[in-house]
This record gives sequence, C-alpha cells and structure tokens, in this order.
Amino acid sequence: MATLTERLEIRLPPEKIRILRQEARRRGVSVAQLVRNAVDLLLEQDMESQLQAAESLFRVEAPVGDWEEMKGEIEKAHIEGEK
Repeated sequence: MATLTERLEIRLPPEKIRILRQEARRRGVSVAQLVRNAVDLLLEQDMESQLQAAESLFRVEAPVGDWEEMKGEIEKAHIEGEK
C-alpha cells in the first residue's frame, strides 16, 4: 500500500456519518479505510468502463483513409459549417 501523506477533509450529513460508522464497524475497518476503499473502487470502475469503451472503438472496422485526405474533408466540413 502507498504511503499515506495527503489529507482530505469532507463534510457529510450526520445520517451518512452514522451509516459509514456502522458499515466500518461491520467490516472491522476504520471509517477512513472504508472511504479509501470506496474511492479505489469508484476509480477502478471508471477506468474499466473507459477501457471497455476503447475496446469497443477498436472493434469497429470503419474504413480509414489517407490522413491528408481525411484532414481536408474535416477542414472542408468545418468551413461549410461556419457559413
């Protein structure tokens, strides 16, 4: 585990604090550890969904033209869109 050197303060309603304390007690961990675990899980899930989105894009077999040709088409569409 990484060395914990940074501190973060958050403010929550009393009911959320009560629930966090109950859950931490049930799991046998501190509230701080419970919150760290929740943050890790959230970031892990976000990374997983980003990877899945990228994999989906890679599976699309769309035709890809020459870069200079594509760039010209993009610029032309942009100019025409401004009119």
